[in-house]
Amino acid sequence: MTEYENILDELDQDKRIEITLTYAYGEDEMQTAFCCYLEDYIKFPFEAKIRKDRKSKKFRVLRFTSIVPHRVVCEIEFEGGIKSRMPLTEIEPLDRESSNNIVINDYLKFINEDYE
Repeated sequence: MTEYENILDELDQDKRIEITLTYAYGEDEMQTAFCCYLEDYIKFPFEAKIRKDRKSKKFRVLRFTSIVPHRVVCEIEFEGGIKSRMPLTEIEPLDRESSNNIVINDYLKFINEDYE
């Protein structure tokens, strides 16, 4: 992706996004670059809840089931072994200080803003 040893050492979110997109030209390449960023830096499994749902039950995020531009989906497991799928945009890691939280928030900013 870049010559950076670990992009997560960069504390500024905009700079991390800029680094991720360094060699990406056009929307398709930028989406692909972000998919690579997600694959490289999200560590599974991790505990999470549904984003912006204060009553959400916690669950474990097990893996990506689909990681393509515009649609990143994860396999999740609720207590009792019930498995389902959920878009990454709906997942909030319970550990707010984790690298997963940083990477997911970078992804959310990327998809919600217009980068060129």
